[in-house]
Amino acid sequence: MGWVERFLTFGGRRKALSAVLVALLCALAVGGALRLEIDTSYDSLVSPEDAGWPDYRAVTETFGSDNTTIILVSDPELWDPDKLYLLEEAAFALEDLEATESVDSLFSALNIRDADGWLETAPLMDYAPVDAEEAAEIRDDALYSPLLRGNLISEDGRTTAINVTVSRDRRNPEFNAALYAQIEEVIAPLRAEFDQVVQIGPPRLNVEIERGMFADLSILSPISTLILIGSIIFFLRTPAAAGIPIATSLVSILWTFGFMGYVGVPLSLLTAIVPSLIIVIGSTEDTHLLTAYLRGLSHEKDPTRARAVRYMAKHVGLPIFVTGFTTAVGFFSNAVSDIPLIRDFAYAASFAMLANLAATILLAPLLLTLAGPRTNKIGTDPTDEDATPARGLIPAIQSGLETIGARHGRTVLAATGALMILFAWTATDVRVSNDPLSYFKDDHPLVADATLLHERLSGMQIFYVSIDAGEEGAFRAPETLKRVEAMAERLRATAAFDKVIAITDYLALVNREMHGGDPSYHRTPETESETAEYLLLFQRGDIARYVGPEYRRANIVVRHNLSDSHDLNAVLASVRPDLEALTPDGATLVVTGENLLINRAAEGLFQGQIESLAILIVIIVLVMTALYTSLLAGLVSLIPNLIPILFNFGVMGLFGIPLNPGTATVAAIAVGIAIDDTIHLMTHYAEESRRTEDPAEAMRRTLRGQAAPVISTSLSLALGFGVLVFSEFNIVAQFGVLAALTMIYALLSDLLVSPLILRRLRLVGVWDIVALNVDAKLLFHSPIFEGMTRYQIRKAILLGQLRRYEAGRTFVRQGDKSRALYVLLRGEAAVDAIGRDGARTPIREVGPGDVIGEIGFADAVERTADAVAKSPVLVLELERSAMDKALRFHPRIATLLYSNILRLISARFAEQMRKNPCPGPVRPFEPEVKKTAGRFARWRRPRS
Repeated sequence: MGWVERFLTFGGRRKALSAVLVALLCALAVGGALRLEIDTSYDSLVSPEDAGWPDYRAVTETFGSDNTTIILVSDPELWDPDKLYLLEEAAFALEDLEATESVDSLFSALNIRDADGWLETAPLMDYAPVDAEEAAEIRDDALYSPLLRGNLISEDGRTTAINVTVSRDRRNPEFNAALYAQIEEVIAPLRAEFDQVVQIGPPRLNVEIERGMFADLSILSPISTLILIGSIIFFLRTPAAAGIPIATSLVSILWTFGFMGYVGVPLSLLTAIVPSLIIVIGSTEDTHLLTAYLRGLSHEKDPTRARAVRYMAKHVGLPIFVTGFTTAVGFFSNAVSDIPLIRDFAYAASFAMLANLAATILLAPLLLTLAGPRTNKIGTDPTDEDATPARGLIPAIQSGLETIGARHGRTVLAATGALMILFAWTATDVRVSNDPLSYFKDDHPLVADATLLHERLSGMQIFYVSIDAGEEGAFRAPETLKRVEAMAERLRATAAFDKVIAITDYLALVNREMHGGDPSYHRTPETESETAEYLLLFQRGDIARYVGPEYRRANIVVRHNLSDSHDLNAVLASVRPDLEALTPDGATLVVTGENLLINRAAEGLFQGQIESLAILIVIIVLVMTALYTSLLAGLVSLIPNLIPILFNFGVMGLFGIPLNPGTATVAAIAVGIAIDDTIHLMTHYAEESRRTEDPAEAMRRTLRGQAAPVISTSLSLALGFGVLVFSEFNIVAQFGVLAALTMIYALLSDLLVSPLILRRLRLVGVWDIVALNVDAKLLFHSPIFEGMTRYQIRKAILLGQLRRYEAGRTFVRQGDKSRALYVLLRGEAAVDAIGRDGARTPIREVGPGDVIGEIGFADAVERTADAVAKSPVLVLELERSAMDKALRFHPRIATLLYSNILRLISARFAEQMRKNPCPGPVRPFEPEVKKTAGRFARWRRPRS
């Protein structure tokens, strides 16, 4: 029993120890799970290494935080004095909150207006009006001000806003939830008096993410579990085995939560889907195991659970280990991302896959040995040609794909190539988005409220355009202020932003009202003295958000409703050159905001995606090359995995699905999962290739043997991922749809495209080379393996056909024609010539390492003697055409092997010439000898 089989049967052989290990690990995991934190803050969407952080911190320290919650209040009777009193009380209560930095409302706004030749710059109202007449006058003043319209009051005067700016404690993961609750407590009484009262801002956004996250956990995970149970029962017809994947999944989830708690990986929007991934993905290996176990029940002459477990371990053991590793690598490759949200997901998901592998090793053999099925209800071995054809969905799909591949192979390859070209083209249209608001579906209440705010006032998104002149008092000078005014107008001209406010808007309004409200004077003053005079009209708190205390820095506040990172970045890219051109000489321009940092992180998704896929592809090629001892095999194994990736990005570009933290993980996950079926397929094909010389027949047997686990797991995965479409989050739903489609692409790629390519190869697994039981010392003395290393000898043997014959069997018959030679690997045989009278004349006896029939390898001449096994023998049959195909990708082995064969044939020919020196016609094989010599003469042994 090899080490893989020992590991995979450990749970069955050491039941008590396995149960104790599982219990101890579960107890340890509980301690970590109790430490698990929840994090739905913006911080996880922004790279801590982002170069924009210093500028952002410097700007917010000078002009205040951009973390603003907006309380939207709407009512037809908004200006009723009693209602205004309630709003005033709410505004004062919001100011008293500990985290509050400032509150902007109708009760703190300035009324800048000409009043019969006098300029008023008093508060809009010192207190709520006591009668309707006073309220109407205040309403007129509010609607008159361009600073208030679209900011604190709507154009129709029926909607107002209270803007609460806070200083967020980034070290407190409960900050947003606590602040949201505090604000809700303040505004809750208003809902009984006003038509609409909604809170919109970062605290609510984070709370909604947390709510949706737990809804996904409580609803989607159980649905995934039901799908898993249903698919196993449906496909394997084994209700008793359905509990095994459930057990391994539950244990894996507990271990993963424990790991997350111990290492500080929080429960976030993405890590919340890890339990569903464990349930769905973990079932794939369990299905392969169960299928092999059931086949073992049919294969063994005296089937028992223990024997079926050993059969299972022998036939799928190594692929289970390799696929567990590659799937974990698929997830971990996302760790190169700069976005903590994705990086944490990579850590949690990759550990989850390893945990599931460990749980499978410990629990699956244990449970199968104790309570596994005793009969195989999915039918006889599908590779048995004499078996009655199976019926059902899986055989129908397998038969259909097999027929399509056999009859329309070239068409399939051509169509696949055409689709790859098409999707490569549409993939160029994939856009990037990382805005948290875009995570929600369009019908979500938060999105509806944000849209309402945008339509009646201004969007909830805020960023700053900050200018540092580097000189104190620079923004008292009219020429510098004119530049700021032009920059603000340029931002307004994009029509993409809802509200743009700068210090120049305050000065322009004062200038207009100083000239009797003449609209032509709505501009910054022309002289420095006028500017200084106007600035004296404001208290520091009135303009602190727009100009620094030393007038060295100016700030433009921009509000918008663009929740698509691509759109916002495109607008900023178009306007930035103009802003830079308008920046005063010697000044520095900074466009910043937490929203922009999040958007900029989105641009890194492309680079992170490329890096993660590159790492994954290199690892897969190396692993598969090592497993199948061929670089070509490593490259070929990528084909069924690259097709789903290309199709995935093509569909994203075709249907406008953005690359976001959710969809960015699909490609790497797809490779990690798809390589699972690829490894099982290639492993099975390598085994079948040693049983038959016909590659097409080997592939047919492979497909019949792998159809059940590949189809059942692919469809189960597609359904399991498809469940995520019901998530409250766009990014999770998009992830689910793309992952489900990718499973279908991978299924078709593995069972339709891969066979067309693989049947042109001869695969030899490294485990076969290691496990080959032959007497290496004797083989080193065999003339056919002269000059070859132990590895080359073993691989050459496995590229041929191994035949076993009982004592007395004739394996070479006199008079037959074939282009094969035979190498005795084990046992003894006699070579006898048969005369016309049927008498046998012994020619020689052969043992391990001896070669028989080498002349037939050169040309299909008649055999001149029988070869009969004197004891049970193991014979290596090297058939010419089959070896030509098998060795075409192994030139070094081919050079040595064919050189030795050519030397043997030459020696035999020389021996015949010595026995019969009379000149005669050239034997038929001589041209073939010359052709063989010419063909391989160019394959010289490379220098070491």
